[in-house]
Amino acid sequence: MLMYFDLTFFSVMKLVENNDSTPSRRMATIASYVIVTLSFVVPFFLISIVCKRFEVMKIKQAKASFNTVVLKIDKQSRWRLIVPGYFFFRRFLTAVLLSMPIDNTFIFLQYVFILMSSHAYVLYLVAIKPY
Repeated sequence: MLMYFDLTFFSVMKLVENNDSTPSRRMATIASYVIVTLSFVVPFFLISIVCKRFEVMKIKQAKASFNTVVLKIDKQSRWRLIVPGYFFFRRFLTAVLLSMPIDNTFIFLQYVFILMSSHAYVLYLVAIKPY
């Protein structure tokens, strides 16, 4: 989770740069495509595994084999599995939006997205996880 945003951000920055003048830059572009694809696919894959095995996760002995995947995930309801998926979705879109050039006409979307995604998370906490 610590390297997810950094790798995604720098990979998208390399793709936005679009400079493939040398062989090493072409390899960096290929690596960037791989990292961006993995940063989009792997969280979806992990969340789908947890969602598919949700009933097994309630059994303490069976949960031991999934400890690295389900650490700190609330398993009372399937709706609560949205939190890790939303975390990765928000990080991915933030990395993509922050890599927009400063002279782009849609630069204001950075601020709008950050505010709306934070607001949506607070609404989720109020509706699903009342304290």
